[in-house]
Amino acid sequence: MSEKKFIYGILYDYYGDLLKDNQANIVDLYYNQDYSLSEIAEDMNISRQGVYDALKRAEKSLMDYEEKIKLHEKYEKYLKAAENIVRLASSIDDAKYNDTVEQIKIEAAKIINEG
Repeated sequence: MSEKKFIYGILYDYYGDLLKDNQANIVDLYYNQDYSLSEIAEDMNISRQGVYDALKRAEKSLMDYEEKIKLHEKYEKYLKAAENIVRLASSIDDAKYNDTVEQIKIEAAKIINEG
């Protein structure tokens, strides 16, 4: 999967409900379900150019939402912090803290698995 498809798929998960219905449908079909522009055009009974234009508008909207709201950026920061917590907790090798270290790892895993 290309990085572009990956990032728009993620942004769609965050902000897809904010798009117009036809744009959301086109983004889902193109980025998540791997339809071609021609297949989408045929399914939606519009021109391929119409699909392309709607897709470009939707991509711009998704990027604008991320620039303003920054949900994905925040998630990435939390993920890195949680991974650092696990790494630091793993470096504690005193047996009397084993239970605490395991609890820290469990709580950090909850953050990591949120995304």
